[in-house]
Amino acid sequence: MLKTYIEITYFFIIIYLSLFYVKLFRNVVEERRKLKTPIGSKKNIKLERVIRAHSNFCENVPINLFLSLILYFNNLLFFAVPALITLSVGRTIHAKAISDINENLKLRVLGMRLTIYAIKIQLLGIVFYISQLIYVLFKTNIP
Repeated sequence: MLKTYIEITYFFIIIYLSLFYVKLFRNVVEERRKLKTPIGSKKNIKLERVIRAHSNFCENVPINLFLSLILYFNNLLFFAVPALITLSVGRTIHAKAISDINENLKLRVLGMRLTIYAIKIQLLGIVFYISQLIYVLFKTNIP
C-alpha cells in the first residue's frame, strides 16, 4: 500500500515538472511576442532571463529524469522520490530567481545546489543497486 502512494507521488512529480516546463516555455513565447523578437534576445535583459530559465531547466531535468527512471524500474523509489522532490523544489526556486531582473543570487544558488543534490541522491541509489548486484553475485558463486 505504501509503495502505491510513493509511486503515485513519483508520477505527480513528473507531471509537475512537465507542466513547469510548459510554463517556462510560455514565458519565453510571451516575452518574445511582447518584444516582437522571433529569435535571439536583442540584448533585452528580461527576455534573456526567461530564455535562460527555460534553457537551464532543459539542461538539468533530463539527466535527473533518466536517473530516476533507472531507479523506478529497479524498485528503488525510496531514492527516486526524494530526489525528484529535491529537484522540483530546486528547479522552481532557480527559475523564479533567474527570471527576476532583481535577481536574488542566494536563491539561484540554492536552486542549483538542490539540483545537484538530486543527482547525488540518485547516483547513491544506483550505487546501492550495484552493491546489491555484487552481493548477490558473490553470494551465488560461493560454494
